[in-house]
Amino acid sequence: MNRIIATAITILGSALVVSPAIAQDQAPFSGPRVGIEGGWSRIGGGEHRGSDGFTYGASLGYDVASGPVRIGAEVKAADSTQKHCRSHPAGGPNARVCYRTDRDLYVGARLGYVASPQVLVFAAAGYTNARFSDRFRDLTVGPVRNVEVARDIGGFRVGGGAEYAVTSNVYLTGAYQYSAWKHKDWRRHVHQNQLLAGVGYRF
Repeated sequence: MNRIIATAITILGSALVVSPAIAQDQAPFSGPRVGIEGGWSRIGGGEHRGSDGFTYGASLGYDVASGPVRIGAEVKAADSTQKHCRSHPAGGPNARVCYRTDRDLYVGARLGYVASPQVLVFAAAGYTNARFSDRFRDLTVGPVRNVEVARDIGGFRVGGGAEYAVTSNVYLTGAYQYSAWKHKDWRRHVHQNQLLAGVGYRF
């Protein structure tokens, strides 16, 4: 999967370099784009018991116009402040464990519709690979006091949102994302809901 992500980044990066000053008569909401986004994130399932946090990241994409329809691909890299901590009696009287959601890599496709000259609505779906870390602290049972166990787990993501064109190049965006992951050691899926806002630039 890392090869797929690397290939997608290479293709999109090449599009940014090769697409010189795209003509001013280019269809709106098309061509290469970069953006940053952030917002609220809530994760649940497994050991993650409804923990909230702030998520932030960057995206790189390319959209092709076909009438009012836009078909595109994008990659994203994000991180999160989410964690859920509790006591860990098996590790000793003062031991604690924190379940954290760390970096998240995404590659997917997007389908959009130009609702007005300044508004694009879209739906998206793809593959997400997230890192989940279990951090144990102040252990008195065993040879170490602090230990971290990290897992990189693949899952899927679906979502949708809208873009608002401030100028022919600058746009604002708002989106909802739902992601889910499953690991063989987990009794059930871990899922995540996100509400995001961002700003981007089209070349």
